[in-house]
Amino acid sequence: MRQWNEFSNRMRPFAAALVVFLAGWAVFSLPVSYAQSVVAVVNAANLRTDQPVSAGSWVLGSGNFANVTLTVATSLPLPKSLGAVTITVGDVQAAIGSVSSTEVRFLIPYQTAPGLRAVVVAGPGGTANGTVRIINAAPGIFQLGTTDPPQGMILNQDNSNNSQSRPAIRGQLISIYATGHGALSQPISDGDAAPANPTITTQVNPQVFIGGVECAVEFSGLVPGVAGLWRIAARLPSFAFLVGKLPVIVFMNGVDSNEVTIYVAP
Repeated sequence: MRQWNEFSNRMRPFAAALVVFLAGWAVFSLPVSYAQSVVAVVNAANLRTDQPVSAGSWVLGSGNFANVTLTVATSLPLPKSLGAVTITVGDVQAAIGSVSSTEVRFLIPYQTAPGLRAVVVAGPGGTANGTVRIINAAPGIFQLGTTDPPQGMILNQDNSNNSQSRPAIRGQLISIYATGHGALSQPISDGDAAPANPTITTQVNPQVFIGGVECAVEFSGLVPGVAGLWRIAARLPSFAFLVGKLPVIVFMNGVDSNEVTIYVAP
């Protein structure tokens, strides 16, 4: 536990930058052809159209939102009205990270029960409607770049961004950033910054596989000071064959994430 607390302390300077990342992150946007007059909602970390989302997840809604100008939330808690836009999921207002004429990024309210739920985006130019299917957990790892599979949003134990030039070291901790965590150890209001003391953890740990090998998960919970960001701290196994560019996948309650990559040192 002491080792994890020291690791967590080193993570805190990075958390401030993630506030901006979550409000208007530089990950993939849906292609323009996907935008419809209705609202199409996907997991914002992986943009998978073949998987539902879960309560507390960051999602991206694509559509035609007339007379909406690009507006990004700049403080916490995240607002429930941004740029004259409101979003409801199953009649509950959602906390919003950013809005534009083609995309809205928001958090699925924590109180949203599993099932097919209505999504309504109301703005200056009218209302757009859609649906989203909610399940108990739907992990999505934030991804960087355009390779296939893409580089994951992963930090090494020394708090450096994992990359080919800064690979992870076997036997050390890595930190994977994701959304779709499922049930938490304690309630938190939509759009609020997660507390540092006590930290909010997931009720069960996910499974993490790197290069097909399961890793020990030493922490799974929300990043303090950020709204709705899930951090998974996993220890890389010491097997010598785990080297180079390797696939990473997370399972939560039996539901799989997207596949991303990590670089591991020889």
